[in-house]
Amino acid sequence: MHIAQLFKHWTYQVFAPGTLLRRKYEAFKSLLRHDAIALELIADLEELFYGETLADRQRANYLAGKLSESVGTMAGQLVEMNPTGYMELPEYFRKIEFYVRMALELEQPEVGPPYILTLEDAASFPHLAGGKACNLGRAAKVEGVPVPKGFVVTANAYNYFIDYNDLNGKIEDRLRQMVVGDRDLLARLTAEMQELILDAEVPEEIARGIRFAVSEIISGDDLIAVRSSALAEDGDISFAGQYASELNVQPNDVLEAYKRVLAGKFCPRAVSYRISNGLTDSETAMAILVIPMVDADNAGVVYTQDPDCRGGNSIGVYGVHGLGEALVDGSISPDKATISRVEPFELDPDCTPDVGGLPSEDTLKELARHSLALEEAFGCPQDIEWAEDVTGELYIIQARPLQSEREEAAVEHDPISAIPFAEGMERAARGVGCGEVYYAPSGEEIARIPEGAIVVTPTLKPALLTFVNKMSGVIATTGSRASHFASVAREVGCPVLVGDIKMPEQGEVVTVDGFTGNIYEGCVEAILTRARAGKTVPEKVIKQYANVVPLTVKLNLTDPDAEEFTPAGCRSMHDVVRFCHEKAVGEMFSLVDKRGRGMGASKRLKTDLPLVMYLLDLGEGLFGNGSKSKLVTPEDIKSRPMWALWYGLSDPRVKWPNKMTHMDWEEFDKISAGVFSFDSKLLASYGLISSDYLHLMIRFGYHFSVVDSVCGSDVGANYINFRFKGGGAGFDQRLLRLEFIRLVLARYGFETTTRGDMIDAKCAKMSENETRRLLMRLGYLMAVTRLMDMRMENEEQVQAEVERFIEDAESRDVRI
Repeated sequence: MHIAQLFKHWTYQVFAPGTLLRRKYEAFKSLLRHDAIALELIADLEELFYGETLADRQRANYLAGKLSESVGTMAGQLVEMNPTGYMELPEYFRKIEFYVRMALELEQPEVGPPYILTLEDAASFPHLAGGKACNLGRAAKVEGVPVPKGFVVTANAYNYFIDYNDLNGKIEDRLRQMVVGDRDLLARLTAEMQELILDAEVPEEIARGIRFAVSEIISGDDLIAVRSSALAEDGDISFAGQYASELNVQPNDVLEAYKRVLAGKFCPRAVSYRISNGLTDSETAMAILVIPMVDADNAGVVYTQDPDCRGGNSIGVYGVHGLGEALVDGSISPDKATISRVEPFELDPDCTPDVGGLPSEDTLKELARHSLALEEAFGCPQDIEWAEDVTGELYIIQARPLQSEREEAAVEHDPISAIPFAEGMERAARGVGCGEVYYAPSGEEIARIPEGAIVVTPTLKPALLTFVNKMSGVIATTGSRASHFASVAREVGCPVLVGDIKMPEQGEVVTVDGFTGNIYEGCVEAILTRARAGKTVPEKVIKQYANVVPLTVKLNLTDPDAEEFTPAGCRSMHDVVRFCHEKAVGEMFSLVDKRGRGMGASKRLKTDLPLVMYLLDLGEGLFGNGSKSKLVTPEDIKSRPMWALWYGLSDPRVKWPNKMTHMDWEEFDKISAGVFSFDSKLLASYGLISSDYLHLMIRFGYHFSVVDSVCGSDVGANYINFRFKGGGAGFDQRLLRLEFIRLVLARYGFETTTRGDMIDAKCAKMSENETRRLLMRLGYLMAVTRLMDMRMENEEQVQAEVERFIEDAESRDVRI
């Protein structure tokens, strides 16, 4: 495949360079589209990996798969742009992709027998019986402990049930959408999954085993209890009250009750609890415990070391009359007995046995004896459910480790009395930081960032990456969570806020709150304290992604000039994204290659306007004569969108100073030192044109404009995208010019958005004539506004200028 691709590339290079350039630009556009997708996916994955968003593991796998698709496309498009330069990149990408799949691969569930276990056998097979049934089976083996007969429908039976009904894909599709914080989405998706379970059929192998096992543990029409026993239940994580149980079930209804308990696996609270504790769906496969119903006179729970009694040195017995469901669901207050942990198990004097929900004194002491026997057998304090039937028989129906309460320091947070001077900014990276404000608009200032500074910058440029560990926080005018810098900032916990605000002064001390998007004057200790003592994410949530983080979201290639900035230096998906983006931009805007192709094939536009502009014809962008000359004139332009834009840009009413060449003055200031001439392509404006396509970047001193447009006979394909940014005047004056542009474009039907001193505008699906008319108006607007910021003073002036412009433009608005 590589040989064929190289041959095609060389053939185009020799015989059809115009076609090669067009293919190169199409590959570049595709790469940029997937770059934006990949960075958004990386940001989404980071929120999962670092516990900022709690979602099912299937979502992480799904997002990683989509990331792999986009990154693979980027690698392929970069090779398309230059096969000889990046032929090895896809192989390095595929290697990373393989390791990502391995790191995220979930264990395939077992679907084979056994499907039914006796309660005694369940004690030896927790991976089949689940925590609740296994524990009760172990309790049944402790001498003297009364446990009812029972059996278990295994987790393998659940897996087979799902596989038999072809539900795996349907459940995974919903799990990948699951986000704990979105309650409405969680409710909808879990309801759909429960419905899938309830509508499914119990395989005959399982149904037959269940019916036979029921007949073995009860007589006649005695009622049964069908209880959840998920694999992770009643272990290190209790899942107390998360899953469903079916009580007083008629034997003939056992299969429907079985399905209802299976469906309870997907109730919102259980799914949320599971995800919040870092467990996958397969790690909580649902086994079912079936036991005879106890006709309870009293029921309740025992804590073998009750934290609410004598510092945990006593047994606590809680009881209610009848079934214990009302006790465990918190709907009623129980009666309570406190019992010593040593023979003869003395009762607390305030305890009144045989009253309300408590059994007799003898039964309480018997409970204490059984409870301590279970504590010894299990090797830890126990949380035990008990029931006494109407004949006085006592039963232990559940035993699990007693969940110790977390010992948290009683921290009193001072109320936050400080009022933010900026609030609700976009949170590109969370965290809290306090420090002195330091302005870093360019490379020279960035290199001098002091330790602990709050850095104020126009954009989240990659050059900041080198110094991220020195920063206490970042405030940017433009940028987003999808930027490379924001990704690394999230990794190290550096808060990053983005927004158009009145920036603090250099040297001023501020607090940046990346959790709320607010900025405060001074160091606000209450906010810093809350950040230090904020809620922690369970270790297992973070740990489950420990192996995949370095392969996906971690960015190692931070310096494009470093020796390791190569395909072989890519260690993660993020590295490949960064590498592709940097190299693609370099490929597209490289000046001259040894054979005079690339940007070296562009043609200087000869014009009376003081502009240095080069045009690159991607096909049918110039008339025949122009395509043969090194210099072209506006009359040589065949491209419909370029011609229309130039018509407005060169309007004779606009006066251009003859002695001032419009180029990238800012770039010239930084790099010229007498080396570059004014007509250097590095400083010039450029356009890529075809018969119906235009991509034009015009540099006007300290600001630039970008126009991207399709203008042809297909109304559905026509569009204009426009961006304007920067300026040489003060920030307030630049904003006034930006408001002028926004108002004008809105009059012409453009949709606009502004951020800082940048405006983006778009319109689409116009006829060819209307598209050309709008491009003409846009060209005129660009010409009129090139130095407007220097003379803008107030909003009243903006309104007057808008009306004047509209009137002048319409007088020129002829059919073109």
